[in-house]
Amino acid sequence: MKVKELAGELGVTSHTIVSRCRATGLPVQNSLTRLPPELERTVRAWFAAPPEAPDAAKRNPTSA
Repeated sequence: MKVKELAGELGVTSHTIVSRCRATGLPVQNSLTRLPPELERTVRAWFAAPPEAPDAAKRNPTSA
């Protein structure tokens, strides 16, 4: 999968992914770089939505 395709899926810019990869020393040149499966998994993990906190319902109660 290309960086630009993955960026679209994750809702971030290609530049964000390329910059983070370069900062960590990963071999990504630009938004057209094809990511190997293991690197794609790494990038997906970076931008995965954090799990909702168990007490989130207490902070945002719904009105009855």
